[in-house]
Amino acid sequence: MLFAPISGILMTIAICITADTIIGIWKARKLKQPITSRKLSQIISKLLLYEGALLLFYLIDVYMLGDILIQFFSIPYLLTKVVGLILVSVEIFSIDENYRAVKQYGLWHAFKRLVGRAKEIKDEIEEFDLNKF
Repeated sequence: MLFAPISGILMTIAICITADTIIGIWKARKLKQPITSRKLSQIISKLLLYEGALLLFYLIDVYMLGDILIQFFSIPYLLTKVVGLILVSVEIFSIDENYRAVKQYGLWHAFKRLVGRAKEIKDEIEEFDLNKF
């Protein structure tokens, strides 16, 4: 199949769009904003636009620029991967923006708090002594 080499990238973009949609619905419910069918229909447009753009850049990568880029970078489908990374980044920033609107802090802060709690639990487990029982 022609697009098999980028199926993982296509799936990643679709997952990010889905995650952004779920977080957006969560934000709308928490902030008591209306969820309209028009806004939800934009998901289909975004998915088609992003996936179509990625497929287009893949074709450009394979049939026009791939041989040139591989001589300089030795990474297959470099252009496609860069475009995919940009599209995923857009979705991650959107998820962070929605999360921040509800929680008043971003995903990075939430991740640091999670890691901090994991370290506390690890320390408690290491300090736990069965001989005290």
